[in-house]
This record gives sequence, C-alpha cells and structure tokens, in this order.
Amino acid sequence: MNDAQPTARPSAILATLAAIAIALAVCATAATIIVATDISRERGKAQSTVFLSPLTVAEARASLSAMGGLREAVDSLVATLAPFTPIDSVTLQRIANQWRPDHAKPSLFVTLPDSLQPGDPPVATLTALNQQVDALYSDSAHNEIELAEVARDTSSSWLAVWRSFARSEQLPALWGFRDGVALVRIPGAPVTRRTSGVIHLSRMNELAGLLALRQGDASAALTRGLENMAASRHFLDSPLMSDFLTGRALATAGARLSRAAAITLGDSAMLQRLTAFDQLVGDDRASFLVLYRAAERDAADPEAPMAMELFDDEKIPFAVRVEILYAIVQGACGHTREVLFGFDAKREAHLRSLAEAYAGHATLGPILQQLPATARRAREAPASLLNESQWPTSGALDFLLPEGVAARAVGCQQGF
Repeated sequence: MNDAQPTARPSAILATLAAIAIALAVCATAATIIVATDISRERGKAQSTVFLSPLTVAEARASLSAMGGLREAVDSLVATLAPFTPIDSVTLQRIANQWRPDHAKPSLFVTLPDSLQPGDPPVATLTALNQQVDALYSDSAHNEIELAEVARDTSSSWLAVWRSFARSEQLPALWGFRDGVALVRIPGAPVTRRTSGVIHLSRMNELAGLLALRQGDASAALTRGLENMAASRHFLDSPLMSDFLTGRALATAGARLSRAAAITLGDSAMLQRLTAFDQLVGDDRASFLVLYRAAERDAADPEAPMAMELFDDEKIPFAVRVEILYAIVQGACGHTREVLFGFDAKREAHLRSLAEAYAGHATLGPILQQLPATARRAREAPASLLNESQWPTSGALDFLLPEGVAARAVGCQQGF
C-alpha cells in the first residue's frame, strides 16, 4: 500500500488541476455568454426601436449630407438683414440663461446677475404660444379678443433681446459656456444646454410676425421670419447635437413664416430660395439613428473604417460627425472580448492618433483629449466611469463576474 501512495499523489494533483481548468473554462464561457447575451438583449431592444425607419444607410447618409448645406441656405436667405453686429455681453448672458433664475443651472454656463434679469418674463407658456401660432396659421383666430391676447403675448421686452441675438454676428460654437470649462461632462456625453427658452422666444417672435401679417404688414412678418432663421446660425455649426436640432427647428419655423409673408408680398425670388431650403430639410433623427447604429455595429471591429469615413465627411453636419465619433468607443460594446478585457490595443491607438491629430481644434480638441484616458479607464477601472445610479447594481452580473467585466457590461447596457 505504501508503494502505491507516491503514484496516487500526482494523479490527484493532475485531477485537481484539471478540475480547476474545467471550472475556469466553464466560468469564462459562462461570463462570455452572460455578457454577450445581456449586451445583445439591450442592443437588440434599441435596434428594434431604431430600425423602424425604412431608410438605408446610403439614404441616411445622403439625407444628412444634404442637411450639411442648411447653414449656407440660411445665410443666403437672411442676407437682407445684414449688416450683422457684434453681440453685447448682456444680450449673450440673457440668451444663455433665458429668463429663469440661475440657481438650477450648472456652473458650466455664464451666470446672469439678478440686476440683468428683464422684469417682464413671458406670460404665456410655450404650449399656449404653440396653440396661438397654430391658430393663426390655420386662420381660426379672427375675433378681436383673440388678437388682443396675441398682442399681449408679444409685448415682452424679451423680444428686443431675441432680435438683437438673431441679428448678431456669428457666435463661436460653444457660446454661453464659461471659459476654461471642459466640454466633456462624462465620457461619451458632451454637455448640453437647455434650449426650451430659446424655442419659447422664437415662438413669441413668430407670433408677432403672424399678428403683423394679419394686420396687413407682410414686410414686418417677413422680417420676423428671417430673424428666427438668422438666430439658427448660432446653433447649426455647434458640435452639440441638441444645438444642431434647435437650429434646424428655428430655421424651419422661420421659413414657414417667411413663406407665408412672401406669398402675400408676391416675392417670387424669396419663394424660390425657400423652396431650395426645403429640399435640404429631411428626417434628421431617423437618418442620424440609422447612420449611428450602422457605424456602431461596424466599429465592433477595432479596425473597421465606417465611423472614421463618416467623421471625415465634411458634408455631414458637424454635430452629427461628433456624435458618430462616439461610435468608435461604443463599438467596443459589440465586441465581447473588449467587454471582458477592456479596449483593444488597436482601438486605443486609434483614439490616441485622433487626439493628436485634432489637439489644436477649438471644439474637437477637448472632446478627443478625453477619449484615450476614457479607454484606459474602461480597461483598468471601468466602475469609475459609472455614476452612483448605475453602479453597483443588484443584478446577477455583480456577483457572477469579476467587477471589471460586470462594470463594462453594465456600462455598455446603460451607456457610459
């Protein structure tokens, strides 16, 4: 019996090692399956919502490329308002903060002292203004009481502030933000500014134009419409998607009023330019989502070219190109190995080369400088990229997977 003992020990060790290896293989396989399944499920939900659009990638790209000409079309239409003048600091601060108290605003934005707050904020809500605008376009506002209500809603001194803003020279892309504040708030999510107040002011100006049109002053109505289009110039070239969409909304609403006035005036030249403008305006949200998701799927391969090709396409609006740039980062979520172990070295090198290439760019520089460090954190400490509401979770990922893998999976599901 004693002679048999030494031969049994290596067998036991080998058996133990084999069991450990099998367990590790099973755990690794389980981790891969869990991560891949969870991410696929979440991405599938998003894609099932997004791809209700019938647009192909080529059609979406063509639509967004055409939309890149919006700014030039606006410049042509509003040329009659020139000369545009430099904006004064008070007007800039008022527009950046609108009429509401500054207490709830983040410290990223310029502050507006109480002494500069106009004393007569708009009375009507944005909903009420929209109803009045729709009523005037449909010709249902015909009695003196309704017109008196409209006149009261267009008497605020804020309209002078808005018109001064609209007739100002082109503002820098990130106007209204405090100097020295980094553009990127959290990885993959640039800061956004609240735009509901801007839309509110544009509706007041549109309402004033419609009132002038009803009272027989079509020239004043055309001016109001062109002012709203001129205001869009300050948003269309921004790297922020919310700004671009606001600019598009201002431009299309201004074109609607300008068209009504031009028809009354019989201004065929203006109508032709407005028709050309209309051809540039497409379904921007559907086009963007189709293009972004296609780029994100393609970017699951660290060396795939689609996202960079779209980013380099200067015909596409700047804000869309910046958003698509994040597909390079989010594409890692479609690559299970990168979810398990962190960013591929080729992806990190790609991000570093972008940061170096655009280091001196006024708006892209701050964004791209953040991306290599974000990639490093996604590999070394992914939980640090998640906020308190995202991590830790009470889900199975926290317990069944190593923290880094679980955190990357959660980040991919919920968005870093």
